[in-house]
Amino acid sequence: MNLKFNKMNAKIKSILLILTIGLLLGFTSKTDDTGNLTISFNHFFKGQKIDFTSEFVNSHDEKIKFSTLNYFISNIKLTKKDGTSYSIPQDSSYFLVKESEIQSKQLHLKNIPKGEYSGITFTVGVDSVRNTMDIARRTGALDVGGTAKGMYWIWNSGYIFFKMEGTSPSAPDQQKNKFAYHVGGFGGYNTKTINSIRTKEFETNGLMVSRDKNPVVAINVDLAGMFDAHTPIKIAERSTVMWGDISTKIADNYISCFKFFNLSYK
Repeated sequence: MNLKFNKMNAKIKSILLILTIGLLLGFTSKTDDTGNLTISFNHFFKGQKIDFTSEFVNSHDEKIKFSTLNYFISNIKLTKKDGTSYSIPQDSSYFLVKESEIQSKQLHLKNIPKGEYSGITFTVGVDSVRNTMDIARRTGALDVGGTAKGMYWIWNSGYIFFKMEGTSPSAPDQQKNKFAYHVGGFGGYNTKTINSIRTKEFETNGLMVSRDKNPVVAINVDLAGMFDAHTPIKIAERSTVMWGDISTKIADNYISCFKFFNLSYK
């Protein structure tokens, strides 16, 4: 009886050992097939690092001091040289970048399939699906009561894609010389509205992702172009923008400010 039991026990142990080895090999294989990628955003104004104490001058000779600079990055996609692409899973593809929070300017993307990627595409803004989704399901960067507080219009039921605020002598005295540009609008769901969603694409030839290669893609954002890249925006004439067709023109301006800077590895 004991001999029979011992044989059965040994057989069970052998099966468990085989299963454990299989799981470990499968896990190792999976981790070998993926890597991590960081996208870093750096903010400038005419080549000078943006901070909230320095004074800057735009192309209209208007003096500016910034107090807020926030924007959403979403729907990140990586393209390979053969034309195939990998999209970051939706629930992990929304980020709120804030100049005031250093860590928010580093987007850490995990479990990227290994390979060589020739391009990166992302959206500045939040798509219609997430704008209209049940608020209870909007978590992380889209949590309107948490991370995204102050980046959502209650009166307009939509996210503010890009927020720039500060002071300037060119802004009206009655506004205490404050200016504010809040840009949003996803095109509407049932009724057509303005669409300020903008997409940016960069070439990243030579970008390699693997378990041993974790690339960092640096994006420089020179916001001097926000005031003149395509449409002149003068604080003296428009110190406050919250909605309207001018929002789409401002979006055209600031999307031009995003430039690929360099590629490194850590």
